[in-house]
Amino acid sequence: MFTLGHLIWLGVLALLIALAILLIRKFRIPQPVVQKTVLWLLIPLKLFHLSLSMKPSPDGGLILDQTQLSFHLCSIMIYSVILINLVKNEKFVRTVKSFMVPAMLIGAAMSLLIPTEGVDPAVPRVWQYMLIHAVLVFYGLYLMLIERVDLSLRAYVSNLKILVGIVAVGFLMNSVLEPYATNFLFLRKPPMEGLPILNLDHGWYVYFLTLAVIACLLIFLVHLPFVILKAKEKRAARKEKGEQV
Repeated sequence: MFTLGHLIWLGVLALLIALAILLIRKFRIPQPVVQKTVLWLLIPLKLFHLSLSMKPSPDGGLILDQTQLSFHLCSIMIYSVILINLVKNEKFVRTVKSFMVPAMLIGAAMSLLIPTEGVDPAVPRVWQYMLIHAVLVFYGLYLMLIERVDLSLRAYVSNLKILVGIVAVGFLMNSVLEPYATNFLFLRKPPMEGLPILNLDHGWYVYFLTLAVIACLLIFLVHLPFVILKAKEKRAARKEKGEQV
């Protein structure tokens, strides 16, 4: 699965992400600057992706390939970045950012581990694919480690509610675009053949339930260190308060 070319991509991108995090910490780059920078990195990459996803229309001209419409999780994250730069409601922005952390760290990281566009550096689409998901992973780490968005147990429940809404939209779009065999959020079938757990061997309902459980567990694992840290802080605060009394 992991060819030499793929490992080189992963190594270089991991180095760039780590370097970016270190520079932001060292020079204390303000949050608005980072947020705007991520926005202006993702916009041209997304536009480049759209330009590479055009196909001839039966009536002439070009149209966007239906399988490349923005209902994939990582595409939704790009529009989430645009949204948090436009909306001024702080509570809404915090809620969206909380969901972005597990979505970016899980979704974009999985995309880098399973490069559906290949790893040939001579292909422009590969560069677009790798860079756009690397930026998403970077921003997820930034939100988690530096901006320290809310990843409490309450935020976990909120994130699951948002995920349910996104899944509902994914179901709808897969149904509407069924003639084009879309597979947004991998709701129609597994991301690849031969997976030991995620497969259709026992029918679609078992597959969907397995996918849902895995998604809930992975999101919880992202939240878990912060849930534990929050619990320790509360115990320490109660202990300190008790000693003062």
